[in-house]
Amino acid sequence: MRPVPSHGVRVITAGLAMAGLALAGCGKDSSGPDPDGNNLAPTADFTSVCTGLTCAFTNLSSDDDGQVMGFAWDFGDEQQASTKNPSHAFATGGEFTVKLTVTDDHSGTGSRSKAVTVTVPPNGAPAADFTVTCSSLDCTFHDVSTDADGTVVAWAWEFGDGAGSTEQNPPAHHYDATARTIYSAKLTVTDNEGLTSLKTAEFTVSPAATLLCEDAPGTGHFASCALVLEEDASVTVKLEQRSCDAHGNTFQITAPLAQTLFTDGCYSPAVGTAFDLNDGEVFAAGTRLEAQVISGASNQLTAPALHVTGAYPTWTLAFDDGVGGVNEPDFNDLVITVTANPAP
Repeated sequence: MRPVPSHGVRVITAGLAMAGLALAGCGKDSSGPDPDGNNLAPTADFTSVCTGLTCAFTNLSSDDDGQVMGFAWDFGDEQQASTKNPSHAFATGGEFTVKLTVTDDHSGTGSRSKAVTVTVPPNGAPAADFTVTCSSLDCTFHDVSTDADGTVVAWAWEFGDGAGSTEQNPPAHHYDATARTIYSAKLTVTDNEGLTSLKTAEFTVSPAATLLCEDAPGTGHFASCALVLEEDASVTVKLEQRSCDAHGNTFQITAPLAQTLFTDGCYSPAVGTAFDLNDGEVFAAGTRLEAQVISGASNQLTAPALHVTGAYPTWTLAFDDGVGGVNEPDFNDLVITVTANPAP
């Protein structure tokens, strides 16, 4: 037998070495780094649900020989995220290619790209709304309108007496009513897309309740009057009792001077609080005292009234704020005494 040349062994050995290298390369993760040469790359996958311009992404990635540790989202609009299940709001409508790259516990990576389509939702109308607060014949209107997908840009008020305003929160409006009157105000708002909304609200305004004296004791008939000082005297006003809930009940002396004694009588001052008119100065005999109470009640069913009983030197003023209900008007919302203190 002819001997095999020694250089042939070297050829076979080199070939086997190259085959071995090629076989080892087949197990390497082609999607990313593979430090140990045995790791299988993770498989990236995800789903998305889009509403309007916002999409919620759910990660579905897996790793057959380990676990997925990192998430790199590219939303196709130059924005990224690294959370597992992100939510993303696109600035404009259109189709975007979203790419998810995941990394496993051996630094292997895998990627998946999918197209998502987002649309600008149709513009919704604004919601007109406002509050109204009245003190006697002066009412303040405050806009509380909203627009979920835009901004309110214009306001058109109708105050119910022929007047109006285009300011968002107009100055207090005065009504020329001589008796309790129900008005209906309207607010129309317009949003940045030209859509409008209308709100209408009814409310009551009443002149301040002035002094009404009983014609004669026990008659139940009352007429406009003043309290006359028969002697030189100082005057003390005292809050004797209250039984009301409305905010804003305001008691004022209107003659011979203007003096506001309290502005929230159902709550403050404390029952029993006394006030010295004009810091206790003496008024001349014949001075006529006049007073009024402004009702803060927003649900008046009758006109507020201030009944006076008694005679010089002490009068009792019984106020009813006009709120309806059983046994109303009851004239016990505020009870106030006015006492003349004759000068020495």
